[in-house]
Amino acid sequence: MTPVGGQLRTQNGSSSGGRFKLLLVLPSLGGGGAERASIDLLRGIRRDRFEPSLALFAHSGRFLQQVPADIRVHDLRGRNQCDARLVWRLSLLLRHEKPDIILSVLRYANLITLLARPLSGAGARVVVNEQNLPSAEFAAFGSAAVKGWALKELYPSADLVTAISHGIARELTSLYGLPEEKVEVIYNPVDVARVLALADEPTRHAWLQSGPGVAETPVLVAAGRLHPQKGFLHLIRAFAAVRRVRPCKLVILGEGPDRSSLEKLVEELGLCHDVALPGFDENPYSAMRHATAFVLSSLYEGFGNVLVEALAVGTPVISTRCPVGPDEIITDGVTGLLVPPADDEALAQSILRILDDSELRRKLSANGPARAADFGLERSVAQYESAFERLLDRPQPMQTVARGRQ
Repeated sequence: MTPVGGQLRTQNGSSSGGRFKLLLVLPSLGGGGAERASIDLLRGIRRDRFEPSLALFAHSGRFLQQVPADIRVHDLRGRNQCDARLVWRLSLLLRHEKPDIILSVLRYANLITLLARPLSGAGARVVVNEQNLPSAEFAAFGSAAVKGWALKELYPSADLVTAISHGIARELTSLYGLPEEKVEVIYNPVDVARVLALADEPTRHAWLQSGPGVAETPVLVAAGRLHPQKGFLHLIRAFAAVRRVRPCKLVILGEGPDRSSLEKLVEELGLCHDVALPGFDENPYSAMRHATAFVLSSLYEGFGNVLVEALAVGTPVISTRCPVGPDEIITDGVTGLLVPPADDEALAQSILRILDDSELRRKLSANGPARAADFGLERSVAQYESAFERLLDRPQPMQTVARGRQ
């Protein structure tokens, strides 16, 4: 471990010259799609051109063990999501490490990074990555006026803003005033080869295992943080309607604050023997592969990584046409089925359609892998590398804190 300014700890590796230094900044490595995509990006970035490292506000999360062995990890030791010391600590790290490029992921990390860069005196280019639809998040979590103001004031000082869907990009330019030339759409990377390799591993869920004595009951799989955003209450109610028509099972992979309310609803609807919430699974892909269908029931998304992963393993997909992301991935009736968000009846009818129509299942299963390949790791990594190199070729202007809308 190497201390920096008495405040930081650095783990896992050492620096070498001759390449551009890339620092990825994240709040933590919790088990979400943004964090999984960030690990994939670190895994795929060219080592002959870039020397990547990672700064975490908190050295925690389920994906810590998946960080590539050659990546230096800087622990900023934040106490919580509102630790103001993180701005100073990150500025010290930037001053010490002198990265050429900083990529921050998730809005809180973006704001901290944009505040820390001018304090550091470092000449690094900053790319901030927007993973969700700001207006939807602000409506769900409150403080929309303050958060919207911070976004409008700070994001223009970034050298580039990447959005993981065109829907997010449109909102950043139309609602929050970012210049179109400063916003670029780069879909989250999905390491399709790794997904397929892990999908071949045995699933831990008994309902999804095949063999003598195991009933061939259709099984639906969903995956995501147990949070209102993911719409799992609607999925369970839709599943209850399906279950009244025919036998089937539902497995929801993930962990989060909604667990108790979801379990209560399962009990109230008499579904305890048909719905399982086994928690977070580091390898959800084997469950996806063995599922009859994969369901995304979100009220809003930024993209929908899990849809690409389910397509990759050839599982028929049902998704809400929520703002935003799924309709940039799924063509209704061709690579999946799309339904309105928060519409329990429409979701139930689409599930029944999938369960009852074997020809539709075969069609969606056959079309899925080719569509997933459009979002492969190599393409996203190449787009990021190209964006980094374009920025490095530009003269670096004097940095100010959020004066981009003068």
